[in-house]
Amino acid sequence: MCLTLKEKMNNILQNGIDMIQEHHELILAKWKEKLSELQKKQNIAAQPLETAIGFFSERLFTKRGDIEELLQDIEEGWKHNSSLFPSNKMTFIFTLLENAAHEAIQSNIGDSFQEHQAVQYLFSKIHEVIFKECNDEKHSIDHFLEQLASSRQLPIHWIAELTKSEEGFYVKKMYSQTNFLPSTIDRQLKADTLFALSESLLEFMPKTGEKMRVFPIPWEEKILLFCTNETEHQALPFIMHSLQMFNTGEKALEKTKQEQLWKDAVILFDQWIMRAKTLHQAFEYISSGFVNYLPFERCALFAYSSANESGFGLYGYQLNNEEIKNIHENINGLPLIKNYMQRLQLLGGHITNLPPIYVSEAAEGLPIKYVKQFQLESIVIAPIYVPSESKLIGAAILDQGPGKPFNISSDIFTAVMKFGQSAGEILAKFGGDRPEFPQAAATPHLSPREIEVLKLVAEGASTYEAAKRLHLSEYTVRDYVSTILQKMNAKNRTEAIVKAIRDGII
Repeated sequence: MCLTLKEKMNNILQNGIDMIQEHHELILAKWKEKLSELQKKQNIAAQPLETAIGFFSERLFTKRGDIEELLQDIEEGWKHNSSLFPSNKMTFIFTLLENAAHEAIQSNIGDSFQEHQAVQYLFSKIHEVIFKECNDEKHSIDHFLEQLASSRQLPIHWIAELTKSEEGFYVKKMYSQTNFLPSTIDRQLKADTLFALSESLLEFMPKTGEKMRVFPIPWEEKILLFCTNETEHQALPFIMHSLQMFNTGEKALEKTKQEQLWKDAVILFDQWIMRAKTLHQAFEYISSGFVNYLPFERCALFAYSSANESGFGLYGYQLNNEEIKNIHENINGLPLIKNYMQRLQLLGGHITNLPPIYVSEAAEGLPIKYVKQFQLESIVIAPIYVPSESKLIGAAILDQGPGKPFNISSDIFTAVMKFGQSAGEILAKFGGDRPEFPQAAATPHLSPREIEVLKLVAEGASTYEAAKRLHLSEYTVRDYVSTILQKMNAKNRTEAIVKAIRDGII
């Protein structure tokens, strides 16, 4: 199985649609409320808003096919509705509708970030398809065949796009400079064989005395019939070259769309992790974000100490968290990681990007005890890297679940790298000069009161706030913090919190 981003991002869009449909009555009421306000003020935007409400109500509140069909329907419907057009006014109306939808949903479910984000992403994709330039149309197969049929380089009289069914072949669409077929006949024209269908089409053509030749060319899932007065030997090289040029352009366009997908995923991931207010929350959001926005099922987050070349577990998402936090390994015992670190050293001190590592069989790169413990098959190792400091501070290990092999596409490879950079920068926020993590010693003994103080500090409480919540003086809390740092052999609060999370103290 080859993992791609398209399915994951479509799932997020589908979640957005589900939220819209689940709360459609509240949303419609809120839209009408906004419309009423504009009408009372006799605002010129009232009429296009009313039209837009009708347009989106018909498409978003009714269950349809997949997300791509919905977006295509919205694009086509918007394009052919003379009351709706790309303008500053329509952008204002579109934004008003989106904000009102968020208000309506929030009144029912509260501030659920993931649901609101899915709705936001859905509206952003709708905005793309209705306000985009028309360049994409020039890369469609319909536009290409229209241009080919009207080309003067080769006298092509018509091109028929065929569909095959159990009953034979029928004409799906015709491309021609002249409409020689009756308006209702083309979609009804069927035949058992391609030859019979070709003869039927030729019968409708005006009689000019020229000899017409018809030959089929299979193209992807289509069959294309070309009619010309040139021989197949003369016409075929030109047509095949033209189709190949179209195919090259189509692949370039698809590549651009794939790049947009990983950029979308990075934006959603950044929004997700930027909400973290504490180091512990950052661990949780980073680990869950790798799964929420990429096609993986499990994530284990590890810190890396360059001082003693070791790594230890910080957090496991969809994994046993305690088992992950109990992992502590020197990279000398991990040849795969050791070789990777040696390659990085050769790149020098200023590295912009750190590529992930894809391992098709985890047993070839990780200790067998962990492979068996977590039933690892294929894995991806994502470096957690701080680009602003050119510093590696950890890694995330990702997979598809117990015993599931997979491959990854290039867009996922790029997204994983960018996720690791974002994760590194957010972790840097919680530790001015982030500490190096020394070899784990025996777990220090903290008193119940010291653990209470450490938990509040980990939640982001200041000394004053911790003192107020524990009904202690600020000086007493500072003494507790000082004692905690001594007992844990930590340079600062950040290091103490990381050690406490790693050792299961908090």
